[in-house]
Amino acid sequence: MKLVGPWFSGYTRRVGITLKLLKLPFEHLPYHAYREAERVRAFSPMVRVPALQLDDAQVLIDSSAIVDYLDSLVPLDQRLMPASGPERVRALQLVGYGCACYDKLARYCDELMLRPEAHRLAHLQTGYREQMESGFRVLEAAQADPWLLGARISQADIMAVVAFQSASVVIPRTFNSASFPRLAALVDQAMQLTAFSSTLPDLADLQASGLIGADNGV
Repeated sequence: MKLVGPWFSGYTRRVGITLKLLKLPFEHLPYHAYREAERVRAFSPMVRVPALQLDDAQVLIDSSAIVDYLDSLVPLDQRLMPASGPERVRALQLVGYGCACYDKLARYCDELMLRPEAHRLAHLQTGYREQMESGFRVLEAAQADPWLLGARISQADIMAVVAFQSASVVIPRTFNSASFPRLAALVDQAMQLTAFSSTLPDLADLQASGLIGADNGV
């Protein structure tokens, strides 16, 4: 399999972490959708990442669809989403909040980086930040140990870590260990696993993107 997209993309990183946790072999093609559009287009006609080319050359482009497919490749006891019942509902709830936080962060970044400063809409930035805070509060309050669902790591942990790490880079004054100690501890725990540490975005790429220091006062 070939995974297309840079670790800079949180959803690409979500897929990469999943592949590594499930011990599924893959080739990483870190093509950037903005800088290397034609390379991405060869796999993803909409120039959307992540894209996962399967061994039979078919391509999946949505991270939720991709991780669902990857779960189907491994035995039930190794999967990263519960198969059914209340535990699956809980996992879907937490994954949903993680994805929603990351989506609002992406919109926040677009407002900062793509819209000229004189035309930025302060109420949108405030709204996105408040929505992220609300979502992260839900994840912060999730009661389980050592992972969000208990004994086993799941997609809930993957998405929570990806979203919170990204937010802490862009808006560190708001999203940090003082304000969200449990999420910060979850990140620290996850980073002990190679699947997370080996997919951390390169600092130079973040600087080049303008994400580091994008928020006023960072």
